[in-house]
Amino acid sequence: MADSAKSNIKHSLSLIRDPKAKVRELCTYAGIVDVEPSVPARRYLRSGMEMLRLAKVYKDEEEYESAFILYMKFITLFVEKLPKHPGYKDAPQKDVINIKQQVKQVFPVAEELKGKLTQRYTEQEKKRQEDECKRAEILAKEQEKIQLQEELRRKEEEERSRKLRKQSEELWLREQEEKFRQLQEREKEKQNEKDKHDPNILLVDIPEDFDKNRPSSGLNNERRSIPSGSLSFVPNDLRQGQRPKLEKNLSLDYTPNIPDRELKRTLTISDDARPEVDRSTKPSAPADHFLSTGTTSLNKYGLKDVVIPRDIVQKFLTVADSNTKRNVETCGILSGKMERGAFFITHVLIPKQTGTPDSCNAENEEDLFDFQDSNDLISLGWIHTHPTQTAFLSSVDLHTHYPYQQLMPEAVAVVVSPKFNETGVFMLTPDLGLPEIARCSKRGHHEHTKHPPVFETSTHAKFVDDRSIILVDLRNK
Repeated sequence: MADSAKSNIKHSLSLIRDPKAKVRELCTYAGIVDVEPSVPARRYLRSGMEMLRLAKVYKDEEEYESAFILYMKFITLFVEKLPKHPGYKDAPQKDVINIKQQVKQVFPVAEELKGKLTQRYTEQEKKRQEDECKRAEILAKEQEKIQLQEELRRKEEEERSRKLRKQSEELWLREQEEKFRQLQEREKEKQNEKDKHDPNILLVDIPEDFDKNRPSSGLNNERRSIPSGSLSFVPNDLRQGQRPKLEKNLSLDYTPNIPDRELKRTLTISDDARPEVDRSTKPSAPADHFLSTGTTSLNKYGLKDVVIPRDIVQKFLTVADSNTKRNVETCGILSGKMERGAFFITHVLIPKQTGTPDSCNAENEEDLFDFQDSNDLISLGWIHTHPTQTAFLSSVDLHTHYPYQQLMPEAVAVVVSPKFNETGVFMLTPDLGLPEIARCSKRGHHEHTKHPPVFETSTHAKFVDDRSIILVDLRNK
């Protein structure tokens, strides 16, 4: 019951920040208690004592939420709900008086737990805020680190781009210089070819030793001879006393202008000349990861484990042997305790009973309850035989098991079939089986929904070899 409540309310509590509001949410949830008229009032009174025992275990293990829920359910059940039960007036007065006394003792315990929970929630909220601040600081540092890394990458990329541009510009300039040089050569070749065919220009081939053999006049303004192998332009007609002239545009000393290298910084480089830069290799920023929380139970429906000693089958069959030979069912009550977050079945109590080939009914349950009270045991389900049938839950078994599971979600029904050598551990399905049996008022054998079935194998029940069951036969007491 408490584990189911815990699993159902966990999400709601996680959304609430105010500690007092969390406690109010627990109180609201604990106030949701349904009393089924089909369950005898006497059974509720008995379950009340088991609720207190279980709540004390939770309290001792400091599972304050579960303990508080059970104590508050106990108060709600016996102060508000059970007095309206149609069979409450006929319930044993001894049990009623005992429950009323327990209610008075529970109030201060619940108030104590309320204070502990408020304090715990306050500390949790303080820690949550501190952790949130730390995470924010870490995230801010990571973001700053990422920004620095991005800035460094940006600068490196800009530097690479600058160098690439510089290389591209220098390459362009060299290409342009080479083009100008080639153009100069072509112009010279064209002009030389043109001079050869010009009648106004006399081409004179000057010997290489012309200057050496020529006597010097000693004048400083004496003009230097044309170098050997060069072409000079000499007028062919000097009759009018004209001075020889060289055409300016044909001078051998003429060189086309080449742009200054400093101008390269202002040049516009075309897209075709710019080398491509692969940006696909740019590293991405690291992602922030935050861890998330898990569920409280891996079992189906979030139920706690129910641990069953494996020798329970053989020991129970031995006790039931005389009834089995007469084709009569035998039943027992599974009792145990909670340890380390799981339920351990430690005892099978065999009450006084009557049986038929397909049913069994416990009698004089007071002896059974007294034994549980004196040994601090809680009911965890029941066990019975099917002398001639396979292991399953009949319609009568479904109704027998309903009160156990309605009060304790982990309660199981163990069915042993000696004839077919089968053992099954079953439970009503919470979404279909429990509501259907609660609505059903039929008695005896009758039909229930088969598809989907109203019961299933209890996956939260585990058989173990390192524990031994204690069988207590109360039939001869």
